[in-house]
Amino acid sequence: MVLTGLTGFGSAVAFLAMRAPDLALTQLLIEAVTVILFLLVFRYLPGFRSLPRGRTRQVIDVGLAGAAGVGTTLLILASLRFLSPPISPYYLENAYKGGGGKNVVNVLLVDFRGFDTLGEIMVVAMVALAVGSLVRLGRRGKARSEKDTAPPTQDLLDLELQQRRP
Repeated sequence: MVLTGLTGFGSAVAFLAMRAPDLALTQLLIEAVTVILFLLVFRYLPGFRSLPRGRTRQVIDVGLAGAAGVGTTLLILASLRFLSPPISPYYLENAYKGGGGKNVVNVLLVDFRGFDTLGEIMVVAMVALAVGSLVRLGRRGKARSEKDTAPPTQDLLDLELQQRRP
């Protein structure tokens, strides 16, 4: 968790060093939200020792993790295109003609990949809503009484029997 956060913040510093403050700010915000979200999720997870773990369950967990890793690796290898030409020259040549701007990065984000950028904005908004929900979930409220948390089956049965008697 800590290494993931440090890697993301290090990427933001690298973007700053390459004079890309917009990317650095985006990376910083997303990394901060991600670290906060992970910490909030870890707060509500049950303790590791409180989970029932049998030998069969461990074998299933290892098998699922291995299958997920192999599947992800195969998916990445299948998506690599070694023989296709790069697409970056197209954007460099058509940024001014097609998008009307001199800054290739801005034209790329706004004109050529507008829906993708909209999708990223939606993801950031959903993450913000999730973090807000987790923060609100963590607030302490009034403690429930024993009556509120006890199963009401016996009380309901007694009340029903009293109402049926003439």
